[in-house]
Amino acid sequence: MLPVFMTIESPEDRELFSRLYTEHARLMASVAKHILNDWAEAEDAVHDVFVKLMDSPEQIRRIPEENRRAFLIVCVQNRARNILKKRKPVLELEIAEAMEAAGYEESEDPDLLVRLREEMEKLSGEQQEILGLHYFLGLKFEDVGRLMNKKTATVQKMSKRLTKTLRERMEGDAK
Repeated sequence: MLPVFMTIESPEDRELFSRLYTEHARLMASVAKHILNDWAEAEDAVHDVFVKLMDSPEQIRRIPEENRRAFLIVCVQNRARNILKKRKPVLELEIAEAMEAAGYEESEDPDLLVRLREEMEKLSGEQQEILGLHYFLGLKFEDVGRLMNKKTATVQKMSKRLTKTLRERMEGDAK
């Protein structure tokens, strides 16, 4: 990937992308791998994100330095999900983990999995990111807060409310 950055005309932009890649590509690939269950596709997702950002370096420059890591994670999550949609409509493992996080035990009911996926998609990007980073990637609330530039207590409260909301919605749908 680093040789691709040599095609960038501006030395400042070339240095910026090289640094971002060096600092964040490994984490981004881990995030994408968790979604896709495939290292090659995860690396492709990281590559796709950087290639797209290279088209408009001003986009990344507008983001404060302390928020760039979270921005890149969200970008690679979105790219990985797009790859997944083309490959497979529902990643059952991801949904099963979300069900466990929401207090549900394993279920044989495939409709329940689909409903949970639909309910999670109704959440805002920030809400999905909190649940994804904590429950899917296993990050501690402290680390999620640091990534999202939020206090640990705020992230914990949001997570608790979100799982309660998902549980209530799912129980309401089941009736």
